[in-house]
Amino acid sequence: MKKILLLINDYQIPATALSFAVNLAVLNEATLFGIFAQSCKSEDDSYLFSSSKNLTQKDYIIATNENEHVLLLDTSMKIFAATCKASNVIFKAHTINSNHLYTLIDFSAFADLIICDADTPPIHFSMNTFLADCHCPVLLINKDYNTIDTLVFAYDDTLSSINAIRLFTYLFSFYKNLPVRFVSVVPTNVLGLEYDDLIREWLPLHYPNATIEIIRGDTKDELTNYINRLSNPLIVMGAFGRSSLSRFFKESLANYIMTQTNAPIFIAHN
Repeated sequence: MKKILLLINDYQIPATALSFAVNLAVLNEATLFGIFAQSCKSEDDSYLFSSSKNLTQKDYIIATNENEHVLLLDTSMKIFAATCKASNVIFKAHTINSNHLYTLIDFSAFADLIICDADTPPIHFSMNTFLADCHCPVLLINKDYNTIDTLVFAYDDTLSSINAIRLFTYLFSFYKNLPVRFVSVVPTNVLGLEYDDLIREWLPLHYPNATIEIIRGDTKDELTNYINRLSNPLIVMGAFGRSSLSRFFKESLANYIMTQTNAPIFIAHN
């Protein structure tokens, strides 16, 4: 992993996401790119990426004065630069002024990982589209994130979720000795997992402390309850499919997990 993007609202620095990104860049000797999305508002006037916790320790109202706007952006960029320099992390910064969604998707094609704040769930269309169309994995960090003690691989009987697990394994190999819960929530009439033999063949080669668990019931409720019983888990799941129906259900699950748990979520697709 050599190129990490951190998405930043120009008025707010997501403190937890920034700290995680800097530490990850140190571990991988990677370059950290701060992507400052200026005035990126959805139709309901909310920011594409936002956080209630920021390093400036001040709640900013959207600047109506151009000079104030420039000052706020400059302050955020200085905080980003100072944090990177303190850890000897190589960094660069980009600003996005218009067509932010399409620019971000283009940027993702040339990155190994994108990190962004998950304090505000991705309920807006632009965020959902970004997660669905992003060309590299996305890691959503909740403001209450502290550490990672357990990995949860959320498997939905599709190769998309297997691909997400595989990409996570390659990018985060230093987590290989953590306890891994390979979890699938299935209807009561389902007996086993799709690709069961192949999963049991591959999983222990990478994770010596992995267990496979099948839970029967409603996916949203059962998976959320399972996550909330664990100590500091990180969730790995496949991204939304390309059909509108697939997007609807997977978006709903990802959003639900982010609103009902404090766990960071790694999302990737083929």
